[in-house]
Amino acid sequence: MQDRTEQSFADLPSSVARGPVIVTVHGTNDAHADDEGERWWQRGSRFTERLIYDLAQRGVSGVEIVPLHWSGQNSDFDRLRGAAELARSLRKLDAAGRPHAIIAHSHGGNVTVEGLTRARRSTHRGGIISFGTPFFARRLKTVPMLIALFQALLGLVIPPIMVWYLAEILPSDRTKKIEAVVVFGGLLALGLWSLAAGLRKLARRRLATRLLAASLAPSQWLVVHSPRDEAMQLLERAAQISPQYVKTASAMRSLTAFASLAGVVGTALFFMWTGSYFLDPILTKVRAGEFGLGTAADFTFLLLVPVVYGAVFFAIWLIARAGGAFLYAKFLTSAIHGGVIGAAFGGDGPYKLVGVTRLPPYLVQAREERIEAIDLGGINDAALFDAAQGLYNSVVANDAPDGGIPNPDVMWKRLSDALYHNAYMRDDGVIATVADHISATLKPAR
Repeated sequence: MQDRTEQSFADLPSSVARGPVIVTVHGTNDAHADDEGERWWQRGSRFTERLIYDLAQRGVSGVEIVPLHWSGQNSDFDRLRGAAELARSLRKLDAAGRPHAIIAHSHGGNVTVEGLTRARRSTHRGGIISFGTPFFARRLKTVPMLIALFQALLGLVIPPIMVWYLAEILPSDRTKKIEAVVVFGGLLALGLWSLAAGLRKLARRRLATRLLAASLAPSQWLVVHSPRDEAMQLLERAAQISPQYVKTASAMRSLTAFASLAGVVGTALFFMWTGSYFLDPILTKVRAGEFGLGTAADFTFLLLVPVVYGAVFFAIWLIARAGGAFLYAKFLTSAIHGGVIGAAFGGDGPYKLVGVTRLPPYLVQAREERIEAIDLGGINDAALFDAAQGLYNSVVANDAPDGGIPNPDVMWKRLSDALYHNAYMRDDGVIATVADHISATLKPAR
């Protein structure tokens, strides 16, 4: 990811070289390579221009907009990468003595939360504003947790052994001093690194959230959201539901069908394993030309076919009715629900997303601005219907000059412009509230 913060500093006129900086963090599906443009977070957009004007009216002048560039994918892995980039940018701003604030939209708020847990506390940091952010509660997933536990265990076991080896070998055999130091010292260092890595992974969430709470006053964070925000409602409900995708009766039927297949496979494997025992006598008699009753009697082993099949089938049938079907249904439901939640939340990182909150984690006293207006940014029910009708007309006449199906960018813009979730930055009242918050919390440059 290109580091654009340092480049922006170099381009600033000397008159604003130490002026306040506002870092803008876009949300999902809103990335763009340019710093300047019409998107709300870019320099020159209606939002940033109006915000700079409102701040100047409140005595905050020389403001520089510095966008944070991250992929914008619905991916927790990408959000964490964006958070690391944000932390680097904030550390540079702090080192340069630049007073700064952060404005984030949607999942950009989650990028901001994680970025602040990685950035040290700063006396130059002013207000944090988030629009329509469904804040995630995270927990380390099972596999990364087991890996971290294994690393910590290695770190606890290996170093003491290596220290003992060094203490025993070095005094007794000085001719192998270098080899011992290189081999056992290297293993000692590896063990200590493993211990530190494992403990860091296990403790990161607890420590990070405590650092976040300690590094910010709750009043610094302004949370702006609307009860009509569709995206927040969707993710909040997705986190709350616990549907039963697979019923016990359905799992019972699946296991019964599997029992039939398992019976066939089990029977085939049984006779592959015991074939020589049953077939050798028959082959011996056939080669000798004996086709009497003795040979016919040897074929009675085929009577074992229904016995083996029935034993395998009945065993699975019995397990299913003894609670196996219930457990199987629970397992399938958990797997399906995990996939659905993972797709909705973008859960491809090392952390399991276990919940959604409207306030930043561990900052439950953050300032909350709940917007009740039904015409937020000019969006209301009539505007939604008008946008839907325009989209439908464009789809029907897909060769229309303004796009339609052949132009997905236009279709996406029509849809997104009609959402409350994307209307915050178009509302003059919201911009004024943001300007009030920044001017009240941003510390002047020295």
